[in-house]
Amino acid sequence: MYSPWDNRGAHPPPTSSILADFARGKDCVCVKIPHVHSQTVLVADDDAAIHAIFRRLLKPLGTRLISCRDGTSACEQALAQVPEIIFLDVVMPGMDGTDLCRKLRETPATAIVPIILLSSLGEPTDRLKGLEAGANDYLVKPIALPEVLAKVRTYLQLSTLHRKAIEIERRRAVTGLLRGLAHQFNNILCGLSGSAQVLDRRLGGDHPAKDQVKVIVQYSQRAATISQQLLVLAGARHDLGSAGSKELSEAIRSAWESALTGIARSHRMVVTGSIEPGVRLKIGEADLQACLFHVLQNALRASPQGGEIQIQIQPEASAIRLGITDLGCGMTQQELAKSMEPFHQNWDRPSDAGLGLPFVRALMEDCGGSLELASVKGSGTTATLRIPIDATFHVAA
Repeated sequence: MYSPWDNRGAHPPPTSSILADFARGKDCVCVKIPHVHSQTVLVADDDAAIHAIFRRLLKPLGTRLISCRDGTSACEQALAQVPEIIFLDVVMPGMDGTDLCRKLRETPATAIVPIILLSSLGEPTDRLKGLEAGANDYLVKPIALPEVLAKVRTYLQLSTLHRKAIEIERRRAVTGLLRGLAHQFNNILCGLSGSAQVLDRRLGGDHPAKDQVKVIVQYSQRAATISQQLLVLAGARHDLGSAGSKELSEAIRSAWESALTGIARSHRMVVTGSIEPGVRLKIGEADLQACLFHVLQNALRASPQGGEIQIQIQPEASAIRLGITDLGCGMTQQELAKSMEPFHQNWDRPSDAGLGLPFVRALMEDCGGSLELASVKGSGTTATLRIPIDATFHVAA
């Protein structure tokens, strides 16, 4: 209920207006990271009743429906939005379903998207023609709703698995490349930084090149930090340790001191809550400190001089929630979304490489946790880190 790192003396913290506003839904925008991919189904049919059926089927699934009444618009929408599933009526204006299916199969963006043809023509030769055009399935009208729903669920699940497989392969390729580049890059930086530090010691205190040498050291260290952040973003580095109550307290203290570097020390931090001594978190102390540093640095930069930063530690059944709140300028929904884009920099933060929050998100994903942001424009922002508890350590305690 107090903060040992309060620069002006400890006293009971005020209630967080951001969390209160967020709970009441008052002009507050919230982003949970990572974003869930919005699944879409495209239906091309000139019969309005078919679209009504699909709207009823897809609504409980939370799936977005793209409705098209002719083959030409269906082709344009399919190429522009690349849905998870495409349903095509065989006979419709503009371009029939069989020709459109063939065209989509010839286009790289839609070559593997599941396509199901709908038709009142149910002869074996009609089915064969559709399958030869590249369709995955062929349904005869009137369509059976349970069958359509089962196919939608199956193909959406397959689409999700396919996207995950692509992401795994992409990250694996990027990881291999970054590991090699980071190794070479770090060797160069070590040589540069080491030589500059030796030169700094040899130069006299009044030497005109003294300040330039310190700049070389400073930027070499910053480049090394960016290199490590890129490795984390690519999933190429992971701290396998675990942090307990003592490590959490030390991580908060160290992150606070580091975040205050270069900033007038008029801010105060108020920490409430704690975790039990026997609880261990599925994140190493170094990674935990790095996460807290980037979030606290953003909070301090957004806060007015003498502002207060609140940290709330809330234990849950299988995780803890660290809520870090500033009472600064806050963000709009657009600003909040952009803050998660790698290399995005606010105009007033020229020293920020734009990797802070994406870096935190990557570390949270590595340990099975999450990052949530909530903000009220003009009132402040709350970043919440949800960190899983290591059940093995917890039971042993």
